[in-house]
Amino acid sequence: MASQFTGADFDEHVQRFGAKELDWEPFAAQGDIDESYRRAHVRMVGASITGKHEEAGTVTASNFTLSVMMLPPGVVAPSHAHEVEEVFFVLKGEITAWWEHDDGTVLSTVLKEREMVFSPAGIMHGLRNHTDEETLVQVVIGVGRPQKPTYIDETLA
Repeated sequence: MASQFTGADFDEHVQRFGAKELDWEPFAAQGDIDESYRRAHVRMVGASITGKHEEAGTVTASNFTLSVMMLPPGVVAPSHAHEVEEVFFVLKGEITAWWEHDDGTVLSTVLKEREMVFSPAGIMHGLRNHTDEETLVQVVIGVGRPQKPTYIDETLA
């Protein structure tokens, strides 16, 4: 069965990173707590964890979100967990990625360009840009409207 669509429909579903601006607001409060948590988002599909679900110029999500996160040198996406899976795919640069157990045990690895980590639902995980270069990471969350994550450091919620 063929679907009917127009060129305008297609155009609304094309996203161009270069046509978007970095949004520093979603993690501004975390950056106020600790400057090393200051990072930016560019949403492509859905709102990710930002709550900006009806954002103009972003494809509305049904079953997942896709965004690009920019981590300046030394910046950390602190340990957090979601109700669904999350994937981090390194587009530019490299990062240290980890899972963190309730007992404090940490499993970590360095991810380079075109490498990724999959974090199952409920697993505490995080990222650090351990380099002197800006890092771009594609983020996919497995639901169209994710809940706010939980953090080991509850002041970051």
